[in-house]
Amino acid sequence: MNRLIVGFILVLVIGIPVLAVIYVMDRFVPAGPTLVERQVSSLENAVKANPNNLTIRLQLAGAYTASARYADALQQFDEALKADPNNQTATLGRADALRLSGDIAGAITGYQKVIDAAKGGEFAPVDTELHRAYYQLGGIALDQSRPADALPLLTEAQKINKTDSDTLYRLGDAYLQTEAYDKAVDALRKAVLFVPMGWPEPYTLLSQAYTKLGQTDESEWAAVMATVVSQQPGEARDRLTALLSGPAALDALTGLALLSETLGDRTTAADWYRQVLAKDANNFNAQVGLARVTDPTTNGTPQPSLPASSPVVGG
Repeated sequence: MNRLIVGFILVLVIGIPVLAVIYVMDRFVPAGPTLVERQVSSLENAVKANPNNLTIRLQLAGAYTASARYADALQQFDEALKADPNNQTATLGRADALRLSGDIAGAITGYQKVIDAAKGGEFAPVDTELHRAYYQLGGIALDQSRPADALPLLTEAQKINKTDSDTLYRLGDAYLQTEAYDKAVDALRKAVLFVPMGWPEPYTLLSQAYTKLGQTDESEWAAVMATVVSQQPGEARDRLTALLSGPAALDALTGLALLSETLGDRTTAADWYRQVLAKDANNFNAQVGLARVTDPTTNGTPQPSLPASSPVVGG
């Protein structure tokens, strides 16, 4: 009887966990490949079937880069360049893969090759790949603490795409580091005009530039906005309200509207935008913001898209 009891207990102690493991294994479905992995696999098969198709090979190289498989990406870019040594897309993509893999010197050579080949071309003023080459070279110069070298490169990039906020942000950073504070403010204000929410970095640099210029209200506004877009509003409403009677009043009103919109209060945001428009009927941020928060088909996310011809409203 004792042996039967002990045996029964052992079945309970050992058998139940085993049954649980079997149940879990029976129910567990291993995660399938990611979207990028499926794309890579599909493109690999396509390249095998069409090895001379440069478009597919470049797509595969780009997919490898997106998957951080830089050695594989470089191999595909090299194969493309063997077939077409002057292929600008392959040269630019290869430079990107080198930069991301840590070979900055090789990346610089690649970006410069794109610039040398394309800067005098018929379509240079609208060449998006030329823009990227200038932008990346300028970014590398900034990262290497060479803002004076970055300025002409980022300026050329901005000429090609006047509304690219990333370029404007890095251009503003370069101006700030070279103590051209007025130009830094101009570039950074355009950056946040085109993309007012989602990134605190340009507001942080704006605050620094305004501080250097002795414009304390404007510096405070920019500092508050950096906290707002970082999803850390804190006392932002009170700090912005305190600026409504000073030189940064219009910016503070817009900031209060964006803060309300960020917090999901579209009715209050609309009221603030209307106050901005009462003071400045042509204020682009307020025009777009009011349309956004009063449109029932949108979710109110403050990410307007600005056409290249739109005026920049300061102030």
